Amino acid sequence: MTDSREPGSPMTVLALYSWPAFWSMGEGSGAPSFFLSVTAFPKHGHEMHVLMPGGRDRPAEEDYHGVRLHRFRTNVDFNPDVGPSKLIQHLKIFLSYLYWYLRVVPAGIALARRLRPDVVFGMGAVATPTARIVARAVGVPNVTRLFGQGLGQVVGDRFRYSLRYPEIKAFRTPTSYLILHNDGSGGDGIARSQGVPDEKLRFWPNGNDRSAYSADRGAVRSSATALAAELGVPEGHRVVLNVARLHPEKGLDRLIAAAPDVLAERQDVVFVVVGEGPLRDDLVASTVSHGVADRFLFAGSLPRERMPLVYALADVFVTVSDRTNMGNPLDEAMMSGLPVVALNTGKTADVVKNEETGVLLEMADLPNLGRVLLDLLQDDERRARLGAAAHRNADERLPTVEERQAMEVGIVEQAVAEFLARRGN
Repeated sequence: MTDSREPGSPMTVLALYSWPAFWSMGEGSGAPSFFLSVTAFPKHGHEMHVLMPGGRDRPAEEDYHGVRLHRFRTNVDFNPDVGPSKLIQHLKIFLSYLYWYLRVVPAGIALARRLRPDVVFGMGAVATPTARIVARAVGVPNVTRLFGQGLGQVVGDRFRYSLRYPEIKAFRTPTSYLILHNDGSGGDGIARSQGVPDEKLRFWPNGNDRSAYSADRGAVRSSATALAAELGVPEGHRVVLNVARLHPEKGLDRLIAAAPDVLAERQDVVFVVVGEGPLRDDLVASTVSHGVADRFLFAGSLPRERMPLVYALADVFVTVSDRTNMGNPLDEAMMSGLPVVALNTGKTADVVKNEETGVLLEMADLPNLGRVLLDLLQDDERRARLGAAAHRNADERLPTVEERQAMEVGIVEQAVAEFLARRGN
């Protein structure tokens, strides 16, 4: 970084990122948070570089939506799941974490010395401590960006908590600011418990694309006919929708178990599941064992531009995850004016107010999930009332995508300005 940089002038940002792609379910599909985070900077006139892993089938450097990507060759998964096998999971996490340091610290410092960035941006728990090391090596500030947290779910389990040391280390890494996604998992409380000062914490929801997700469901639904046919939704059938990564914590087995209770009284119902993940084969097998395989449509991952049509063709949105049921799918469903049924985990009750903005289901009431869905499907007025209230809630609560990107860029600009001011004193 040069000493002559004027406040407000374009920055050079170097981000360290531990995943090989910015989309969780293939390019343009899945959670958009990572993509929107990196592309926010060139939109605001700043130069953005990202150091990230990549296999030999990807170029070492390339331009990506205005961002310059720098890849180091590896097929290592730097974000392995915490699974049931203690020894194997511990070794996987430890070795990948150690290897990340060995590869990224020298590569990051070398790249930073070449680029002379104004700030180093640590994206994700694994990248955060190395972002601090690289930033200190070249004399610039670092900012942390975390996309959620899993510590709150394992606080009572000493072993599983200890396996989350990349997250613990990320929260405890000194930083100018910590930007943390409010996904309903109580991340602000976890951040404070790990010693993050309130003045450094920015606990924000993701932005919502108001131009895409409309409360005028009738108008959008008329455009969803082709998608309904493509997914195999029979004409005239009610649609219960779930959008999630097919992962154990999402609780999709609960929805499958509830389906027979719905279908026992209504045969004109199908369940559409949008998403991909490691549990897909198990979930398909579960629909067979429950005798509902012909009523479950696994759509896989769909491009973001088609998601408004998915919500438009649905009658009810249901989410029954263990950790939290806030997040992008719930926000998009609510913005679309879709009545929601959500399990009361994490901070979900802050958004889904029972019989006001949706139906909030307690854990003890899970055996009644089928009846809850059935009652809602059979009451047009109730669905319309809850859907309209859900839309109002999302519209008032969520920033737009553009506003949210500006918030993120603005706090990084502030970090650089404050660093320069301190250095000048």
